Amino acid sequence: MRPTVIMKVAMTLDGQLAAIDGTSQWITSPEALLDAHRCRAEVDAVMVGAGTMIADDPRLTVRLDGFAGPQPVPVIVAGRRTLPGAGNVFLRDPIVLTPREIDVPGRVIVAPDASGQKVDLERALESLHGLGIRSVLVEGGARLLSALVAGDLIDRGIVYYGQKLAGGVGIPLFRDLWKTLADARPIDILSVNRVGGDIRVEFGFRD
Repeated sequence: MRPTVIMKVAMTLDGQLAAIDGTSQWITSPEALLDAHRCRAEVDAVMVGAGTMIADDPRLTVRLDGFAGPQPVPVIVAGRRTLPGAGNVFLRDPIVLTPREIDVPGRVIVAPDASGQKVDLERALESLHGLGIRSVLVEGGARLLSALVAGDLIDRGIVYYGQKLAGGVGIPLFRDLWKTLADARPIDILSVNRVGGDIRVEFGFRD
């Protein structure tokens, strides 16, 4: 068994996560950011890829006034890139999913895929379930989200569309090529709401 996996992204109206130089703060409004923290408060763990950790040094905590519940467990998916020896998440006893043994703070779970170069995400999620984690919010980056979608490992998604138009190609939501319409995944739109000046869309993948 594996946890419920929820992807959460913020992007421009024309589908860009960040500019080509990596800048992305802040695509969405303070109200959307607050709503995203409410999403974190409802899950057991928050997951990011190594690229997001290196670029943003996120805390992956719930920062809501009056929040007294347990903080979600930070989960880092490592690959071939070398993780920094220090960072905000390393102060919080993270779980690090990796294809090989590495020496970093936190709990390391080694789950290589057939190539030995990447994490077997399905196995890694099963390991998280074995640790009592029943829900995971995935916050990026594009490479990790692409791999999870390709493996049919996403159950729900929350997309915040900010009041910005990129007007060009920066960093798109997914990195893999979309070769033909038949490859598109059918989804059900569960809700569409305004959050501040932004649009929040929640969807679920069909069985």
